[in-house]
Amino acid sequence: MTTTMGRRPPSEAEAPAPSAQPSWEPPHATRRRWLARRWPYALAALAIAAGYAVGHTTNTPAPRQAGAGPAVVTPQQINQALATTNGQPAVNDRGFSLLENGVQHNHGFELPMSQADRKELARELTLAQETALRYPTLADAERAGMFRAGPFSPGLGTHMINPASYAYQAGAGRMTDAQIEHPLAWIYDGTKPESPVAGLFYSAAVPDPEGFTGPNDVWHEHTNICLTLRPGGGFDAPLGADHDATVAQCNAVGGTLMKATGPLLHAWVVPGYEDSQGVFAHLNPAISCNDGTYRTIDPTEFGTRLSVCVDGTE
Repeated sequence: MTTTMGRRPPSEAEAPAPSAQPSWEPPHATRRRWLARRWPYALAALAIAAGYAVGHTTNTPAPRQAGAGPAVVTPQQINQALATTNGQPAVNDRGFSLLENGVQHNHGFELPMSQADRKELARELTLAQETALRYPTLADAERAGMFRAGPFSPGLGTHMINPASYAYQAGAGRMTDAQIEHPLAWIYDGTKPESPVAGLFYSAAVPDPEGFTGPNDVWHEHTNICLTLRPGGGFDAPLGADHDATVAQCNAVGGTLMKATGPLLHAWVVPGYEDSQGVFAHLNPAISCNDGTYRTIDPTEFGTRLSVCVDGTE
């Protein structure tokens, strides 16, 4: 890529005669001198940025004429480059916004807490982190008797269910240390034996659990989840959790449709997997497909796949 990063604005001595004045300069000499004195680097940076944006979003840079100076970048082109990319919104979330299903949440900021509650929450999250790191890889979870529920999904990872944790579901009161140490599942970033742990997954036995200390652990739920029984015990969710499965889709895989789950909570407590949307957010942008996107295949194609990523992530 060629840029004008090293160029400087022409001095007045170097400026061309009026008949050969470049089209990008203002028509008034007084204003030109003022801009050259006050804003040379700002204007140069803006021209470079605008030219780069237009050239990379439209792929049709304005034609240059010999001796006419740099190509003209109009305000309309700048606005279009900032607003769209090939006719689509310029902010490309790589498919992340299509992952939600059911009642989810995103505060966007921490809700207020007292200093005492903040200190207690820090202790609870430290305990949760220690719990997560007891099984640092997916192979460790399998050796501990956990089983996979559903395929790997970007934003959610692979959930490894611990059957022994059903007796520790959250209730109406604040979770005890024992409940924090017994999440329903450990979450892994991948499907391979060496895939690392990313967080924890809790469930509740009551509609409105208190959960962790403070107001920020807003629990979520999923709707229309297709469940199948695993040979030898346990269950699977072969169609994933982040879309509404239909009865026909569920029947096709020999499953039973659950209209709604109970309250569920993710805790992204593992270093390196801190969630930009909050430690208790439903989805985690740090967990993506191998190509860096969150794009998934059509739910009817899930079947018994280990991963729903379009790029074939394993």
